[in-house]
Amino acid sequence: MSPVPQVEPQSAARFLREVTAQAHARVEALPHMPALAAGTLDRARYVQVLACHLAVLAPWECTHAPWLDTLAAHGWPYRRRAAALRHDLAALEATAPMAPQPAPPADDPARAWGMLYVVEGALLGGRIIARQLRLQQPQLAPALAYLDMGSQDPSAWRRFQGCLEAALADPPSRAQAAAGARAMFARFAHHLSAGVRA
Repeated sequence: MSPVPQVEPQSAARFLREVTAQAHARVEALPHMPALAAGTLDRARYVQVLACHLAVLAPWECTHAPWLDTLAAHGWPYRRRAAALRHDLAALEATAPMAPQPAPPADDPARAWGMLYVVEGALLGGRIIARQLRLQQPQLAPALAYLDMGSQDPSAWRRFQGCLEAALADPPSRAQAAAGARAMFARFAHHLSAGVRA
C-alpha cells in the first residue's frame, strides 16, 4: 500500500493572497495602474497617487501606532510610510493633503495583521515601480522614497511572513485577517479611484 502523501499546510501569507485576490485585482485594474507600472505615469497623476496613499496610511499608522511599535520585539520593525510620502510630495513641490481623522483601530489583532499584510505587500510592487519610474522619468528620482522602501531591506518580507505565521495560527484568526486585508484593499481602491484622474 502506497503511503499517503503529506500535504504541506498553507502559509498565512499564501492564504491571504488567495482569499483577497479579487480585492487586490480591483486595485490593479484602476485606470492609472498600467502607466504607473510602466513608469510612464505623468507627474501630476503621480502626485495624486502619493496623496491618496498618504490619505490611507497616515491615519492608519496614527491609529495603530502603539501596536506597530511592538512589532520590533518580534524581529520585524515596521517602517512608517507617512514621512516618506510627505518627503516625496515636498520633492515634487506638492502640498500634502490634510490628514483625515484617524479611523478607529481594528477591533481584533488578527484583523490588524491582515491590514498590515496589504501595507507591507505593497512594498514588493513599489520596488519594481520605483525602478521603472527612475528609468523612464529620472527627474522623479528625488520623489521615490516611499516606493523605494522595499529596496532598503530585501529580507523584510520573509521576516514579516514569519511574524504573520505566528500571529495567524488558527482558522478564526485567519478569517479575521482576511476581513482586515479586504478592508484595506477597499480603502486603497476608494481613495485611488476618487483621487487619481483616469
